[in-house]
Amino acid sequence: MKRGKIYMGSIFLLMAMFLIPLSYLLPESAMAADPPIKLKVLSSWSPEYLYIREWLIPYIQRLNQKSGGRLQVSWVGPEAVPPFEQLKPLSAGLFDILFTHSAYHMGEVAVGVGLDLIKATPSERRAIGFYELLDEAYKKVNARVLGLSYGAVGYHFILKKELPKADFTGLKLRTSPFYDPMVNALGGATVRIAPGEIYSSLEKGVVDGAAWPVLGALDYKWYEVANFQLRPQFGEVIELLLVNLGTWNKMPKDLQNLITQITKEMEEDGYKALTAKVKGEEQKLVNLGMKLNVLPPAEGEKLLKTYYERTLEGIVMKHSPDFGPKMKKLADDFVKKSK
Repeated sequence: MKRGKIYMGSIFLLMAMFLIPLSYLLPESAMAADPPIKLKVLSSWSPEYLYIREWLIPYIQRLNQKSGGRLQVSWVGPEAVPPFEQLKPLSAGLFDILFTHSAYHMGEVAVGVGLDLIKATPSERRAIGFYELLDEAYKKVNARVLGLSYGAVGYHFILKKELPKADFTGLKLRTSPFYDPMVNALGGATVRIAPGEIYSSLEKGVVDGAAWPVLGALDYKWYEVANFQLRPQFGEVIELLLVNLGTWNKMPKDLQNLITQITKEMEEDGYKALTAKVKGEEQKLVNLGMKLNVLPPAEGEKLLKTYYERTLEGIVMKHSPDFGPKMKKLADDFVKKSK
């Protein structure tokens, strides 16, 4: 029996000697045999929105391509879940990634709205400390920030009639909660209208104007029913790319690094592309008859000051008493350095 045991033990030892080197020789084959990691992306906007066409879709394509088949990323729009209800399914892990704006979940994490108060490049925003603060805030809803999508694209109002000063008294303006503190402070009445209904509301006189990112009026053909683009622009449109914390923590480190690198690349590429579109679209709208309504310098400063102060006070500080003061300090410090 001893000889049998020794003989069998020798066989197992020889097998191990052959098998172990093979596992080292074929790591890529073994990895390729693993099923791809599937990531579901939920978006707050449909493909008509420029940021989807110009940023999210190319971002997803780049992830799928550069991962060499290890990632399989797909996405759905707001037809799956309405924008104001999307943070909960992300937190629960029903979706892995969310492309959204902080204004859509001010009741849960309002501090991200502070990102829109300043104008800065992607590298500047990373250096300021925004990412660390946002990660800290979003942990409470089981998420973290992957990156941002934006260019030098501000917000503005499209109007049916010319406005001589920063005073909205007597005007009914289509807004979302994000714009309300500013509009209310300048005497305007706010009206809730879905993006798809802005055209008909302007056409029928239900509203006198609408607040929206500077890019958009061309795609939606609002130039047909509104005559002016109010200037100056205010703030900067920042879309957030959030990832479920559980999804992220389960991912292999090398894939985390790959996604992080691709996201940084897309931030820089998207910033350049979207910035270039701003002037081009503005001029196209002017050519189509939508004039620039440029406020006098003092009135323009009043508009910008009102936006900055009232958004900080009425949204960031009010809805995020824990993280709001930190965001205010980061924003204030950057503004002072930039002057």
